[in-house]
This record gives sequence, C-alpha cells and structure tokens, in this order.
Amino acid sequence: MDVLEAIYGMRATRIYQDKPIPEYELTRILQAATRACSAGNTQPWEFVLVTDKEVKTQLKAIMTKAFEPIAAKRSQKPEDLIDNAGRPVTGHAAIENMDVVAAIVLAFWNPDRGIRLKGEYEENADGTLTQTGGFQNGRGSSIYPACQNMMIAAQAQGISSLFTTFFGLAEPEVKELLNVPPRMFLEAGIFLGYGAEQLNRPIRKRLADVVHLNSWDGAYAPHPDAVIRLPGA
Repeated sequence: MDVLEAIYGMRATRIYQDKPIPEYELTRILQAATRACSAGNTQPWEFVLVTDKEVKTQLKAIMTKAFEPIAAKRSQKPEDLIDNAGRPVTGHAAIENMDVVAAIVLAFWNPDRGIRLKGEYEENADGTLTQTGGFQNGRGSSIYPACQNMMIAAQAQGISSLFTTFFGLAEPEVKELLNVPPRMFLEAGIFLGYGAEQLNRPIRKRLADVVHLNSWDGAYAPHPDAVIRLPGA
C-alpha cells in the first residue's frame, strides 16, 4: 500500500492470531528499522527478535508479575481505563497475548556505538551503566524512529503491530532471559503479528486542533485536497 495509507491506517493491536510471519516479510520489516536516521549516524540500535514460543511464554510470566503491583496501586477501576471505542488502554491484553503474537522485537540502545555520549556514563558493579550527563531521554531520538519504521513496514505488508515501553518495568529480568549484556539499555518493544480483534478506523484529532501556525495563537488551515480519506472515514 501507499506509505501514507500505511501510516494513516495503523492501529495499536493487542490481540493476535497464533500465526507466524513469513521470514521474508520479517526481514523486510527489520531492514526498514535499520534505515532510520540516528544521532550522528551512530546507528546505536540492537534488536532481539523473539519468535520462539517458550521464550515468549517466559516473557509473559515476567511481565504478568511486573504488572501486579501497578494494578494494585491504580485508583481507577478496569472499566475506567478504556478508550472512546471501548478498548482497554492498559497493557494487560497485550501481555495476555504475548505467547500468541508471531514476533516480539526488543529494541536496545548500545552506548558503545558512536562517540557523542562517551564519558557520560558510570559503570556499576553489576556491569550496568548509569547515565550521568547529556540528555537523559536522548537515546530514544535514535531508537524510536527505527521502531516506527518497523511498524510502517509491517502495516504496508498487512501485519499489525504494537509499540510499548512496558518491558522497562522488568528490564533486569528481560535482559537476563535474553542474555543481553548489562551495558545495553532496553528502550522499547514491538509486537508484530496478525490481529485478532476488530478495529475501526483510527480516530484522531483534527490538524486545526493541534497545529499552531507561526505562534501558539496562530490558526492552521489544512489543505482540503491533501487529507487522505480511509475506507469508512
């Protein structure tokens, strides 16, 4: 499909069919990730592709345990945590489907690739690193575009996806399970697979409601002929 159609039609999918993704299509998705821009072209990403059923089941157990204290502390009831289409907005449905989804890609930031942030970390006794200088959230500026590329490439091939950072709730356990070196930073996880939930067209705010022209008080009027109309819109 057209790249804009892929972007406009993407939905966060949490429930999946138990159906593998052909290796050819997985390769195209991962290759798209590596075509993203990065700070100083350092290409600091490292990806762990998980397709093994047993590993996914172990990840599910880790994340189920990690979510228990969060659910206990929340003041909202489950019925309050839904979007305007009636879908849950928490990660519970995704975790429940973790052993079913075709693939999970864990995205890591490699601090040893490139020169921009060298000297801004302290190594701890356990081999992990603590960032001491620079932009604390700067890692995502290189990793997140690669993740978005993955999701767009997947959508273009009829494959659903979900972007999440909830693996960070259990980063040590996830890294231990996947034999990831302590120095690597776990930034995000991408679910890839064939959706098993009925999703309507995306509901998004109008450009005029979120774009300000030249100043916060400036009104922006989008060109009417440039708006893509999806089926059902």
